[in-house]
Amino acid sequence: MKSIACAVTSALLLAPAVTLAQAGPSDPQVITSYSTSKINVGSRKLQGGVVATVRVGDDGKVRDVLVTENTADAGFEPQVIRVLQSARFRPAIDANGKAVEASVEMKVELKQSTGAEPKPVAAKPDPQLNDKEKARIRKMTCADFLWEWNLIRDSAGDAATEFMPRIATLMYATLRTEAGDYVDAKVWKASAKGLKEAADRCKGTPQALFWQDNFKAVMDEAVPK
Repeated sequence: MKSIACAVTSALLLAPAVTLAQAGPSDPQVITSYSTSKINVGSRKLQGGVVATVRVGDDGKVRDVLVTENTADAGFEPQVIRVLQSARFRPAIDANGKAVEASVEMKVELKQSTGAEPKPVAAKPDPQLNDKEKARIRKMTCADFLWEWNLIRDSAGDAATEFMPRIATLMYATLRTEAGDYVDAKVWKASAKGLKEAADRCKGTPQALFWQDNFKAVMDEAVPK
């Protein structure tokens, strides 16, 4: 019994550590479908907005909100802070693939189109963000993808429309267009089911590349030439 126990202990010590995060680096990314706090509009006019520095924990929950600019009615500020505090993020990921606490500049615009449910968005959009995300997705393993997909899915009403899955679909749609297959509408229609199927396949191949080895193959089957 002692030798068996020693062997099991040795195997556990030699086993590779479980990957808790994935391909990085990447700043915190707001989960847009997550339900945030509503504001009480009352008789006030919806115009202007609030810019704030939001501190996001390594679990994606907001730790702190510091308002840096307010161009809306002053009475809205406490409510907008609550909107930001209730938001959920895919946390920042460092260069080693670890989820870390980090700050990000966010804004909440008050407009008639948003009504009582304004959504936080990046205050300073990065013009190269899509290209950076494409590069990150290309190096994701299936284990990497599942970590992020499950985190988003647990928070979002429609995970397929969130930033990372949407860019993965855009990459595939662009690939088909460049090959002369004008099936863009079919690709987007099939993407939600394709992402879910890719997630199921990834469970059995954690070290495979998510996009090249998995999602692309799933979408090739869903949208044949």
